[in-house]
Amino acid sequence: MRVLLAFSTTILLLIGAPRAVSPAVPLSAPTPVATFDVGSLHVTQYGSGSQTLIFIPGLTCGPWEWSGQIAHFASRYTIYALTLPGFDREPAIDGPLFPTTTADFWRLLDEKHITKPVIVGHSLGGTMGFMLATQHPERLAGVVSVDGLPIHPLAVVMPAASVKVMAARLAERMATMSPSQFAQFQRTSVLPSLVTSSQDVDAIAALAAKSDPPATGKWFEEDLTLDLRPALTQARIPILLLAPYQAAVDAQYHLPTIEAKRDFYAGIVQNAPHVTVTMIPNSRHFAMYDQPQALTDDIAAFLAMAFGVP
Repeated sequence: MRVLLAFSTTILLLIGAPRAVSPAVPLSAPTPVATFDVGSLHVTQYGSGSQTLIFIPGLTCGPWEWSGQIAHFASRYTIYALTLPGFDREPAIDGPLFPTTTADFWRLLDEKHITKPVIVGHSLGGTMGFMLATQHPERLAGVVSVDGLPIHPLAVVMPAASVKVMAARLAERMATMSPSQFAQFQRTSVLPSLVTSSQDVDAIAALAAKSDPPATGKWFEEDLTLDLRPALTQARIPILLLAPYQAAVDAQYHLPTIEAKRDFYAGIVQNAPHVTVTMIPNSRHFAMYDQPQALTDDIAAFLAMAFGVP
């Protein structure tokens, strides 16, 4: 109940946490090899390695949030960075979002003859990684999820009917926002508790503002009412869940220690046969900004295991 209160307060009141001042600007991504569309997905391709990584950004984000990791891994891997519909100036789509985009993901693998990639997703993109792992695990080498879960934390402890009502109201609110209102909403109400530096808040807000407010609300509504936990038994591949922890934020959610948050996340993903929960200390939700080296090192260690290389 205390966790419920904390997450409810965050979503309903949208209170941000105090911000520190040291930005961690990610490296610039290299020049793309190609850009193309596969159904609802916009795809940017980097590198030319024999093994493949597929990066999926989070809500309102484009591949820019993964630029540091793309710069690091492009010398060794072929990388496909996705942009989901409605985000980063890509057009929104009608109809259900998760079913459409996951179907187009498998179409991407078919059209480009991609065999056994590792998915690296953040937030919403991590949730999509869990979904894909339950659909066709035999087609994947593994999934790395950065603070993306198979169910929204609020929905863990709140009745499904209440979550559905709340999700619809939040979607309606976002659908009425002008672009300037949406940018201000990101800068003042959403991002301050998700990244440590005030400079990073401003930088991410400017980029997130390129996303479509109604589409963002629709994505959030689908995400908030999703529960993949029963299907996790089908995700028979290695999965790494990277969980950032910063006491200044997480203590507000009644997760006073890093061990408490690890246990909370581990309980959510316990049905996955081969899941590991690894904590990233001193980081908020955007770990690629707060702790870029730690994040990259954790991903690299997972890739070495998933692809069987030293």
